[in-house]
Amino acid sequence: MPVRHFSPDAAPDAMLEELRSNGVIVVDNMIDDAVMDRFMDELAPHMADAPLGGGEFFGGAMKRVQEVAAKAPSIAGIIADPTLVALGDAVLLENCKSYRIQVLAILEIWKGGKTQPLHRDFGVYEPYIMHEPGAKEILLSWIVAGTDFTKANGATRVVPGSHTWPLDRVARDHEVEIAEMPRGSGLIYLGSVLHGARINNTDQPRTGIVSGYAVGWLRQEENQYLSCPPEAAAKLPKLAQQLLGYRAHSPVLGRSGDRDTQWLLGPKKVDIDADGYKDQSLQEV
Repeated sequence: MPVRHFSPDAAPDAMLEELRSNGVIVVDNMIDDAVMDRFMDELAPHMADAPLGGGEFFGGAMKRVQEVAAKAPSIAGIIADPTLVALGDAVLLENCKSYRIQVLAILEIWKGGKTQPLHRDFGVYEPYIMHEPGAKEILLSWIVAGTDFTKANGATRVVPGSHTWPLDRVARDHEVEIAEMPRGSGLIYLGSVLHGARINNTDQPRTGIVSGYAVGWLRQEENQYLSCPPEAAAKLPKLAQQLLGYRAHSPVLGRSGDRDTQWLLGPKKVDIDADGYKDQSLQEV
């Protein structure tokens, strides 16, 4: 089942329908070239200093840059891209009041590694939260191509429809698709979809911006308060701040003292509304 490609101006409802049906889409040329150029320029010195390795799970020939929002602040224009946010709203807000970045890393695959095993991003929460086909989503994952993604250079393997499978269902070779896409495009998939990187057989690295959104009540895979502390987050646009997690959820979960965490980044200080505690199930005895 080939991965369906959309243009950035395609109807969001059509993208959402495909996501719900097959679990994965590609939005071609989603991020503007100027935004990509600026981000890749900021990233370059950090990637140059990153060691090549990554361990068995990452294939052994990978460079990784993390703490991205503090090191390359123009990532704000990518994590808050209107297409990504529209899909995040549609997929996740039925299961939360707000959502935030689950992980944010730059992965650069070089020649000489191994194929990454197929996995679900959902898996970092097992066995405490288990994949249940048909359940409300807790993750919407995405990868933005920092370089062209091709079959030769290690484009991501993905298994459309695997979000509907039981956990022990093993993908067959003919069910695995290769998500080729040009630089600036987005591979967007539900957190319950099987996927994994291929081997890079070329002499040039393949770079991907690996991220996604998680429901706001769920622990982030990467702690963004440490990766992008308040003094760095304060320099970013408000929506990017909120997506990193500088926003209380519903409205008291994740507060700091009596303040919504978004007010840690500016002069305005608003007390948490104590009535927010009434949102939970209460018993008057």
